[in-house]
Amino acid sequence: MHRAISINTLCLPPASLGAQVDQVARIGARGISPELDQVLAFGTDESARVIRDAGLAVATLTHRAFGFATSAETEAARERLLRTLDVAAQTGADSVIMTTGGRGELSWPDAAERFVEAVTPCAEAARAAGMRLGIEPTSHLYADVSIVHRLADTVALARRAGIAVMIDLFACWADADLEVAIAEAGADIALVQVSDYIYGDRGLPCRAVPGDGAVPLDRVIPAIAHTGFSGWYDLEVIGPRLAAEGIEAGLARAAAYLAPLLETVR
Repeated sequence: MHRAISINTLCLPPASLGAQVDQVARIGARGISPELDQVLAFGTDESARVIRDAGLAVATLTHRAFGFATSAETEAARERLLRTLDVAAQTGADSVIMTTGGRGELSWPDAAERFVEAVTPCAEAARAAGMRLGIEPTSHLYADVSIVHRLADTVALARRAGIAVMIDLFACWADADLEVAIAEAGADIALVQVSDYIYGDRGLPCRAVPGDGAVPLDRVIPAIAHTGFSGWYDLEVIGPRLAAEGIEAGLARAAAYLAPLLETVR
């Protein structure tokens, strides 16, 4: 499997982190992307050990949503994110990925300003620790946990906050200005999440194996590489299509599809 491909544990059946580490290693990926709660449940030191012993790197640690809509939410969100940064450092994670949190009744400009103010101490802590902290675009159906849905908005907000950009292609592949936004993100890109979409799928989660659908990966991946990005391409294939095929078979096929694209741009 290509050295830049990692597997997000969201792809895998529910299990202990140790079992999922074994599965990712068996599939042949070099990196794994667990969730914070998985690591805490398994134990931070034990998580670091089993991942290291399996020969894997932590591509990113998923923090899920930040929060900023109220003062109390902001205080709690900062404390939780600072703890996540500590866990990420202990497990050797390359980055921490999150969504912004919802805006409640705030207008978008007010929400953006509030997010930047709220996350600034955590952004400073991440830089001091040499950690990439990033936000990702999300479907508008997840507006309760994010205020950025287009990649261009994600890039603009991340830059204002002094943090990185995680490109979830499933969320933003149809943006009219996608390649412009990729170029604008440039060196701020810290991770790329890869899956596909098949026309006609309506209910989430409905991600497909890369190469099976409409996402123009043969154009988008070279555009990302042209920015100088040389980090992880994280498989995040979720939903009934992968389950029906067989998770390990589908992820192996996804990696086989991506490998030639990655080799042509590196």
